[in-house]
Amino acid sequence: MSKKNYHLLITLLFVALTGCSAMQKLSEKHDPQNTVNRTKIAQNWQASLPHGGNHAHLAQFWQQFDDAVLLELIEAAQNESATLASAQSRIAQARAARTQANAALLPMVDGTASASRSVQQPATSIDIGQPGQGGQSSGGEPINTAQVGAQASWELDIFGANRRAYTASQAQEKAAKAGWHEARVAVAAEVANSYFNQRFCTLQAKVLEADAISRAESLRLTEIAVGAGFSVPANSHLAKASLADAQQQLKAQLAQCNAEVKVLVALTNVNEPTLRERLQTQPFTPNPNGSLFALNEMPASVIAQRPDIYAAEADLVTAAADIQTTYASSLPKVSLNGSIGWMWLSGGGFGTTDGKTWSLGPISITFPIYHPGVKEASLAKSEAKYVESAAIYRSKVRIAVKEVEQALVNLHSTDLRRPDIETAINGYQAAFNATQTKVNAGFANLIELEEQRRILIAAQTNAINNQKLRMQSWVSLYRAAGGGWDKTALSDIGTKP
Repeated sequence: MSKKNYHLLITLLFVALTGCSAMQKLSEKHDPQNTVNRTKIAQNWQASLPHGGNHAHLAQFWQQFDDAVLLELIEAAQNESATLASAQSRIAQARAARTQANAALLPMVDGTASASRSVQQPATSIDIGQPGQGGQSSGGEPINTAQVGAQASWELDIFGANRRAYTASQAQEKAAKAGWHEARVAVAAEVANSYFNQRFCTLQAKVLEADAISRAESLRLTEIAVGAGFSVPANSHLAKASLADAQQQLKAQLAQCNAEVKVLVALTNVNEPTLRERLQTQPFTPNPNGSLFALNEMPASVIAQRPDIYAAEADLVTAAADIQTTYASSLPKVSLNGSIGWMWLSGGGFGTTDGKTWSLGPISITFPIYHPGVKEASLAKSEAKYVESAAIYRSKVRIAVKEVEQALVNLHSTDLRRPDIETAINGYQAAFNATQTKVNAGFANLIELEEQRRILIAAQTNAINNQKLRMQSWVSLYRAAGGGWDKTALSDIGTKP
């Protein structure tokens, strides 16, 4: 080896060692796992956990409502959801990126094929490859050439940047699959909330309808009493006003229920007459008071079940890989090229011959010499992106904890309020019945009866709203707990939440 080549080799070796050392320092400084481990999560939930239930029930959450219409609407919405279609598209994009990143680690091989026919003037002598032999074509005679072969090129991943990019692409593909599960859960939760809004709206409408019927009967009795001279005309006017008020409340409630049907149609693309028929024929019973699933007592375990948190971790991995790839762009790149093939040659004066062709090289080394400020600016940009990804990850963790805590608070509140609401309804119903008896006997007036009626309706409305809040709180808790998603089953895209 010449002295000049020796110095070149020593220089390249020094650059390689320096680059590897710098890459290792960058890897330690921007380590996604360290960022995850340093993110603070409380040791215990501050809100009360639901009693009873089973952890396994989270995966069969929707089946526990025992509502065929709800299940049908969720499936229809997921089949029609643009959000899910976008998630599926992101999976395909991530898979393509992962394939490209993997290809960068391997040699690229291309096939070649060529054929030509030429005439040379004047006559030329052509060596056909046999020692001591040669051939000469007479001028003007054609020469036929055909060749097939394969060419390969390979950029050596000396500093490991391509391997890190491939790892990041794998994480992004898994994150895209997790995003698909998150989209399914989000669509299901949206449909369920709209469905419960419509169902409980209908229950409230039935309360108002019964109230309007009762007020109509009060008006009938009052008009009889006024006609017989046992009551003043003012009571008849009051009874008419009371009935009109009840009827307008009922009409407003029915309009709200119809609006909720429109929402379900938009979400599911189910034919509206068909949907209305299913809603009318399928009885609706609010879910029993028991727990639908048990929540892990460790917040960190619950947060780890959320696909959006997993995706945020994947963004950290990608941002860290981008830093190393950016730094590696300022280091030497070594590429190896080669080819192998077979050639056929025929022409006047030497007949036909064939043989192998191959080449190895060149081995090329490229490195930046003068790019003023580009390396520093690009590296600063990549590091700032990592800091941003880390901040987003911590923010998502805090939001996840908040969502679980809020769902727990609302769920616990409905459990605490239910006995008081039931006691209030029973008491107000008894008071209303007593006042009704007094009015019929002439010992009380309609003003007292209407006051008792309004109090009773308010209590019944509170009971319905509390039931609705409870069911929607379970849905919120289901979504906040990850919707039964398990990152060990990322390959099973077809699993429903």
